[in-house]
Amino acid sequence: MVNSNKSNHTKTKPFTKTQPNRNKGGGRGTGGGAPYKKPAHGKAAFVKSKEAQRHERAKKFQERQALRAQKQKELEEERAKAKKEKEEKIKQYKKKRLEKTKAISKRTQRGQPLMKDRMQLLLKQIQEMKKNG
Repeated sequence: MVNSNKSNHTKTKPFTKTQPNRNKGGGRGTGGGAPYKKPAHGKAAFVKSKEAQRHERAKKFQERQALRAQKQKELEEERAKAKKEKEEKIKQYKKKRLEKTKAISKRTQRGQPLMKDRMQLLLKQIQEMKKNG
């Protein structure tokens, strides 16, 4: 008896040369990388040990954390400064407003408004306009 499996094996091949090789190539969109190349003669590839890589990654992580903390601190300082300036402006505005209302609300014994204080207030406003404008 002749072994029929070996003689009929040529009918179906698992891989033929007409099928494209999808693992090769390095063009855009192909999904495959360039095939492995051996380094040139006399130039061995530099491979770091796992401990060195781990140490380097930890160092980079610490640097990023320090930079992030520094940025956060600067941002907080900037916000605190802006808040303080805003509060100071509000304080000055309230003080100015209080002066104005006091000057306008002053009256004589008979209930007439005091023109002297009103004129002083107007003069102050005109001087500020000249100074700012």
